[in-house]
Amino acid sequence: MVDLNGLLETVERSRVNPIMLPARDAPNLEFSLDEYGLRYAAATGLMRQLNLDALVLVQPNTIRYMSGLQTWLWILPPLLPTAVIVTQDPGQAALVATVVEKGGVEATSWMSPSLYELDNDPIAAIVGALADRGLDTGRLGFELGLGQRPNLSPADHQRLVASLPGAEIVDVALPIWAMRALKSADEISRLREAVRLSEIGYMAALDALKPGITEAELTRIAAASMLAAGARPSVTPMTLIFLAGPERYRQVVQPASDRPIGAGEQVWLDGGCSVEGYRADFIRSGVIGRLSDSAEHYYEVAVQALDAAVEALGPGRKLGDSWSAAQTCFDDAGVGEYTLIPGQIGHSIGLDHWELPLIGKPGSEQGEVIARPGMVLCVEPTIVGMDGDDEWRSGLFTAEDQVVVTESGVEVLTVQIPRTLVRR
Repeated sequence: MVDLNGLLETVERSRVNPIMLPARDAPNLEFSLDEYGLRYAAATGLMRQLNLDALVLVQPNTIRYMSGLQTWLWILPPLLPTAVIVTQDPGQAALVATVVEKGGVEATSWMSPSLYELDNDPIAAIVGALADRGLDTGRLGFELGLGQRPNLSPADHQRLVASLPGAEIVDVALPIWAMRALKSADEISRLREAVRLSEIGYMAALDALKPGITEAELTRIAAASMLAAGARPSVTPMTLIFLAGPERYRQVVQPASDRPIGAGEQVWLDGGCSVEGYRADFIRSGVIGRLSDSAEHYYEVAVQALDAAVEALGPGRKLGDSWSAAQTCFDDAGVGEYTLIPGQIGHSIGLDHWELPLIGKPGSEQGEVIARPGMVLCVEPTIVGMDGDDEWRSGLFTAEDQVVVTESGVEVLTVQIPRTLVRR
């Protein structure tokens, strides 16, 4: 069985020899054709390792990653699905989509389109494209496993598999994550810009912090500042989770409310914008005045854990080393049993807000992954619920950084706002 480390080695090795893709005039292609050639080389290298004849991809962000296609249809229920067929010969690769998307496919993708009418069966269209290439009886990679969100209804997904009785279906969830885990310089430039714009928004919100302003008002200020600085609306929305107050900290993944903010309350800012689909995700906190003495102490412990976790990252080191460094800080402070997610302290990021590998506990599959240049990680060791505070009314004690693993170490992208509490 191939693990993530083995798959990542294959991706690195395959990218040494990019594939020359067939040139096609696509005026709105997000990246250069050479960039897609790197991605295709990684995909075919993984296919050779797994003895696959083709990949059949129906998850929107992986379709975008391989083909360049962007479409608003992906925010709708999966009534008009899209698929990418990746073959060993890039000249046989196909993008299966509706005739409605003809102009968008031609403008944003290098792949040859295989279009179906709105009254046609999209599953039949995908199967037909495979059959036209002699692949309907081949060994095919499907996105079936961990973290996959195919843009097909469960019934349609079953129909697709059932319509290929002569094929051998293989799960390629981990290979896909491995392929997307190592970002190119062009991808990192998008992620860096997303962080820059998001920091502008965070600072605008923190500068506006005053008694009585609401969570929603702070969110509007942050979003407007990002847009004014160059962010653009897209098929990937901003994810901004701003909240404050004892009854709100347990609502850690809920959107902002009209609740007014008072002095002495932790104001928790999480998320960020995206640039051409590539996302920012980091956490900072502010306060009007001071938190309680215990909350101030726990926040300092969380910042120390983040410092240690980032320091323990680097090329050639296991991601579990970062988890251990943070956990040691928590254990030394007597709060080791209060981590929010005991098995992990962070995640990869790219076109998806959370990607693999995670920064996991040593001995776990994720914790044993070796960091490699090109990984972009969000590190967020978090403690909650100390002193019997099961409802987390005293606060959410974390800061989060977005970092890039480089050839020589780690570059922290989130440097414009201190990890410590921002006081107003």
